[in-house]
Amino acid sequence: MQCFKLAVLLSFLLPEPVPAKNHDVLVKRWSVKLGDQLWDLNSALTRPEELKQKYNKMNAGVKKKNGGSILESSLRSVSTMLNRKINAVKCIHATAEKLAKEFNYTNFDDAKFRDHLEFEYCDAKYSEFSSLEEEPGEEPLQIPDDIPEKEKNKKHYSNVTLERDSHFYDIRVNTNISCVHVPTNIYFKEEKALPAILWSEKLNEVFTRNYKSDPSLSWQYFGSSHGIMRFYPGMQWNVQKGYVDTYDCRVKSWYIEAATCSKDAVILFDLSGSMTGFKNYVARRTLASILSTLSNNDYVNVLYFKKETGLVVNCFKGLVQATPENIKTLSDALEPKEINKVKVHKKGLELDGNANLVEAYTQAFELLRERRQKTNCTVNSEQGCNQQVMLITDYVPGNLTEVFEEHNRETIDNKTYIPVRVFTYLIGKEVTNIREIQWMACLNRGFFVHIHSVEEVQQQVLKYINVIARPMILDGSEPPPTWTHANIDDTRTKRWNVSKDVNKHDEDKLVASVAIPAFDYKYNEEHGDAVLLGVAGTDVPLESIAKLAQPHQLGVNGYSFIVSNNGYLLLHPYLIATINDQLQENYNSVDFVEVEQVDDNLNSRQLGDDIINLRQSLVDGRDGSRTKIPVLFHYDNMRRISRVAHNYFFKELQGTPFSMGISLPDEYGDTELQLKTLEAVVGKDTGINVTDYFRFNYRVHPDWVYCKYHYLEGHETENPEMEIWTFLVGLSKNEVDVKKKQYTEQQNEQTSKFNIETHCGNATQLDKDDYYCNEDLVHQLVFDAKLSTPYFKTWNASDKEKKMAGDYNVSVRFIATAGGLTRWDYIEDTHKNELVNDTGWRNKEYEGNVFGDDYFNAIEETWYKAAVLQRMATQGKESLVIATPLPILDKIIKHKPKVQNDDGDITVTASYAIFYKDLNISTPASVVGFQFSYKNFVKQFKILVCHDEVDPGEYGYYLIDSSGYVVLYTDCSNDESSDEVDRVGQFFGVIENNGYVMQCFLDATVFQNVNVYNYQALCPISMLETKSAWSLQTPFHMVGNFLRWLFTEIVFLVFNWNDYAYTYAPTDYDDITTVPPAFFDETENGSAPGDINTEPSENEDPEGEFSCDHSITLYILEQLYFLTNTGVPRTIDREHENCSVRCTPKFWASYVAQTNLLLVMVEKDGGNYEGCEIAPSTQPIPTESSTNSSEPCHKLDLGALERRRLEGCFTYNEKEKDIKECGIASTTQVNVLLFLSATIMTLIAAILS
Repeated sequence: MQCFKLAVLLSFLLPEPVPAKNHDVLVKRWSVKLGDQLWDLNSALTRPEELKQKYNKMNAGVKKKNGGSILESSLRSVSTMLNRKINAVKCIHATAEKLAKEFNYTNFDDAKFRDHLEFEYCDAKYSEFSSLEEEPGEEPLQIPDDIPEKEKNKKHYSNVTLERDSHFYDIRVNTNISCVHVPTNIYFKEEKALPAILWSEKLNEVFTRNYKSDPSLSWQYFGSSHGIMRFYPGMQWNVQKGYVDTYDCRVKSWYIEAATCSKDAVILFDLSGSMTGFKNYVARRTLASILSTLSNNDYVNVLYFKKETGLVVNCFKGLVQATPENIKTLSDALEPKEINKVKVHKKGLELDGNANLVEAYTQAFELLRERRQKTNCTVNSEQGCNQQVMLITDYVPGNLTEVFEEHNRETIDNKTYIPVRVFTYLIGKEVTNIREIQWMACLNRGFFVHIHSVEEVQQQVLKYINVIARPMILDGSEPPPTWTHANIDDTRTKRWNVSKDVNKHDEDKLVASVAIPAFDYKYNEEHGDAVLLGVAGTDVPLESIAKLAQPHQLGVNGYSFIVSNNGYLLLHPYLIATINDQLQENYNSVDFVEVEQVDDNLNSRQLGDDIINLRQSLVDGRDGSRTKIPVLFHYDNMRRISRVAHNYFFKELQGTPFSMGISLPDEYGDTELQLKTLEAVVGKDTGINVTDYFRFNYRVHPDWVYCKYHYLEGHETENPEMEIWTFLVGLSKNEVDVKKKQYTEQQNEQTSKFNIETHCGNATQLDKDDYYCNEDLVHQLVFDAKLSTPYFKTWNASDKEKKMAGDYNVSVRFIATAGGLTRWDYIEDTHKNELVNDTGWRNKEYEGNVFGDDYFNAIEETWYKAAVLQRMATQGKESLVIATPLPILDKIIKHKPKVQNDDGDITVTASYAIFYKDLNISTPASVVGFQFSYKNFVKQFKILVCHDEVDPGEYGYYLIDSSGYVVLYTDCSNDESSDEVDRVGQFFGVIENNGYVMQCFLDATVFQNVNVYNYQALCPISMLETKSAWSLQTPFHMVGNFLRWLFTEIVFLVFNWNDYAYTYAPTDYDDITTVPPAFFDETENGSAPGDINTEPSENEDPEGEFSCDHSITLYILEQLYFLTNTGVPRTIDREHENCSVRCTPKFWASYVAQTNLLLVMVEKDGGNYEGCEIAPSTQPIPTESSTNSSEPCHKLDLGALERRRLEGCFTYNEKEKDIKECGIASTTQVNVLLFLSATIMTLIAAILS
């Protein structure tokens, strides 16, 4: 009894433990205090309210802007620029035709004449190059160490001096000359090659005139139909070790597309039992060469034929677009694969049986007929209806005239046409029925070639290009300019390693080429033929178009894009060209719908009406807009998402098959800052030196054009800041006119109407010191610099404010503005601050990177985007964004940035968007912020939270951001644990049992999650089960192949079959017979003995990748859920009516006031939640449909989307009937005994099959 009384007494005297029901009170109290601390810290460091007042004092205003007007203004400049490029190419084209017509070709068919001819030219590979001046530590120009014997005579090669040119990306060039590239398989003294080298030398004059009148021109070139390419400015070709020069201008998209327009092609590939060994290898090289001549505007499929005819790629039904990815898939399908060191063929693609060519042709013609019906094209149409069947075989059974008469004749208006051309490629020396295979081509508007060896393949394949070009040549009208899709400028990549910007993103190195075909009028008149002379062209860097799109006017979270007639992207901020330093196969065939994420709750690759209609408008080149389209706006490497509405404006780029568009945020994208008193800002006639505002830490957006010299040579600067400094000095002295534009309205009128005398002979030449400016942007920059100077030059803080900054170990405070200016101020590490001298040079003691070296893109920085989106998420309420670096979760990415610093700490960034309001209109004017130490953040958090904790280690305390990622973690233990650092940046739901807490958040609508899709992802080959797609040949097949080969060899040895080879066959291979089939058709290295080029083994990299889709679940905190009218944040726990108590650990969560953070207290219960639903992870997950095969079958639905076929294509011309040239056939008599033997061989092959 006494004990009981004592217990009761103690129960009143001892402090009562905190009951569980009060945890929500604690969490709410902590969140309010923490929010107040962070807000006070931001106010002390960045003075946001004072900055807003400063905008007002400087008489800034806010005005509405119209997306359509912005686009129209951009298009005027872009159109003028593009027209000037077109005119430059027209000059090259017209001059080339004139020079070739005037050239004296007499005696060039005499080899002795060519050998004794005196001449000299710059050979890009074998001339001796020297550098005018080499920088310290710079590697000297290399000399190729594998010069062929015939190229070692240097008397024809000129010595060339080069110097780095900033306009040409700091590559060593010579702007006074052009150089010549000769393909490896062509000797420069050949009958057709040498004249092209000589007459094209005078193109140097038009190259230099073009460049002097338009200094923004990039590479200019002329590629002849014989493979000779002259290009300007002169430079040394790639001589990197390990580089094999396979370049041939005639297979480049700019050449092919200009010469042939768009094409539909069906390739028939012989897989009968006779196509073994070396012939099969040559046939596959022929196929690869044909496919390499196709581009995004073409459609293609490959059918195999033997006893039956079928698809090489089963999912490629009908014709598929000839994208690089599809072409590689078609080519790879016929390549044997090495499994367990044995070469095997894909199932169904083994070599066996006889060839049923009738069925093969029938299916091919039917596919093309269906294509004509689908596209509403006829043979006499100008909408790009060039169609062709291309046969690769070693034998034809006989006359197939009836097949062609039935399936390849079309009557229109009582006139019979041949809608499909037939090109035949006869493989090997030991062949029969040459006449029959030749007449297949001749009777069907085609061409026949006989390929004896690997070296011949490309030269013979390319002959079809000229045949398709005949109607265009015979038409006699001026050919239209042709634009290519995006291509990479190899000279700026690591593959060449000659440019100083090799480390830039490959997306910044994309170009579109404009080209015009030239015709050999002299040869055509003399020989009654229609042949190409070549193609003239130039590259247009897409980054130059992006700069003219006025990115500063698009504002934060706005962007521009360019879409082709096929719906493919040339320019878009979400376009990914390179992954792991490897250029992606499909980088220039990424569809607009694969990057724009419309918020329509559809699954992977399902398209809603909004995105389909928007894409259709772009493809058709319409002028218009689509507003308030709900989008999933992702950023920070696709780790964060915001549900917003965007307005799209678009219009055709005149003179091109492209459309240009802009996307602006709906809520704030139609406003911008207005500077009402410009003279006061720039100091005109006031004696104010505007450079005074640029005397300390600053960076300008490196890709925005403030002011720039037309000619960069002689005006090189170390960085963009020194470049703008020159103009700021002139502005202060009233010596710079910021109204000067790069392209004027007068120039636009002049360029729209081409005249060869005006544009090529007397073109206006610019002075070397001429420049241009963006007036509005310069004024905005000076305004921003003047506004920010008082607040970021020094920090005038009270002792209390300094202590507060010290407690959090704040390292730097910063501001970034809508004008592209970034400033910062290091509080303690003052040696990292910079001072700018009178020449614009930055002086600083610290040698490492400072804030401005890592964050210089202003409105494009993640913390800038997030701060503005945070304002929208809270419906205009003032709040900070607190964030840490996030790890990259995509396992395929090899080089991932670290979350932690080298010292083990983590940099936390706080940012706040300043919206300036005038006349009830507000606009995002700038973003301010600061960076501080994570470890100090944890210390301050523990001071706030852990003293209230009864039992350290019982709970986990998290700060998670509005995307669900951990910003801070502690369990209030006295010792620092690795978890406190390692959990930062992770998704909250993947840690311990927090996935069930996150599921409660989802059920209670505290968080919402959405799925986004990365359609440009890669997956490891190892995740595919590919063995079933490949099969070993049966013993009967192997024996059959061997006996067929053996019998063939005996027959041809007895009757000396080589005597029946073509008269024009190269003598290099006269001693080569067929090669015995290896156990599985090929030798171990994948090629036949005697090949000059060894064939790379398939899948040499066991950890290779293939294109796939990723599904990614991202989260959004519903911040308004917590914000009550009183401003006191609400809390939530597992007792919420929508949550399951059994399936959720104990937790309490409260919104951290005036931030994007949620404070979550979770009990470490180690409970069993089997059978409970758990929130999905943010880990990218490959979609099932994209990982069934490495073939891009999952993308084929895109082919059903509308395309705009190129107009102005020439398909048919009556005069073509007068051209008899369709390939050379053997003139020898058929050996009767040989014919009988061949017949017996065929019968045996049939039996063995």
